[in-house]
Amino acid sequence: MKTLEETLEKLHTTPRGEARIKRSLNLQAEDVVAWCKDTVSEADIIIGQGKNWYVYRRGVVITVNAHSGTVITAHKLNAKVRILCELDYACLPEFLYQAVYIPAGEELPPRSIINDPEIFIYIKEFGMQLGDLGVVAEQNGQVVGAAWTRIIPAYGHIDHDTPELAISILPEFRGYGIGTKLLKRLFEVLRKHGYKRTSLSVQKNNPAVRLYQRLGYEITGDRRDHVGHEDYLMIKEL
Repeated sequence: MKTLEETLEKLHTTPRGEARIKRSLNLQAEDVVAWCKDTVSEADIIIGQGKNWYVYRRGVVITVNAHSGTVITAHKLNAKVRILCELDYACLPEFLYQAVYIPAGEELPPRSIINDPEIFIYIKEFGMQLGDLGVVAEQNGQVVGAAWTRIIPAYGHIDHDTPELAISILPEFRGYGIGTKLLKRLFEVLRKHGYKRTSLSVQKNNPAVRLYQRLGYEITGDRRDHVGHEDYLMIKEL
């Protein structure tokens, strides 16, 4: 099958589809098809799934029929958050890797980094102990983000009653509020299970610190991780 970029000139839509796209996005472009082609050309990511292509660009997702090239619809990205289930456990290694903070300009580490015992503990035999709770974010049936907790002797460990947080979003889906959605839902889950607070450890230069503070986490101390990074220890009362 050809890629969507290779069949770009085939893109078209119907009058109803054009009206739907303009209404959904409050789009002012006179030529909707031309706008769609530009979006495909500059896409952050294009995912083929089933009979459709899904084109993501700046918080907008365009759905294109892979066979006909018809642009079915376009709307703002709106990931759905649900409880993490056993079938999702297979995704956790990928999200654990994506959770490793890499400052701008530094090379990505090998994926084998998650096998370090200090890191792998965040997913090892997940679901087998108290405090193993989580939520995932889905977009068009694809899991694009996850947030989970464990009570483990790791970087953000406080005591045996406080689950430690881990959160991760695929790079192409960052910056669209998915992290906030995940955390708010996870806080609800933790409260329903009787937990009174949650903790986390985060590198001091990680921009996510501001997200955590906005959602109620407070800095209570600092630590160094096993490779010497300076981390904040943060706690949120639920």
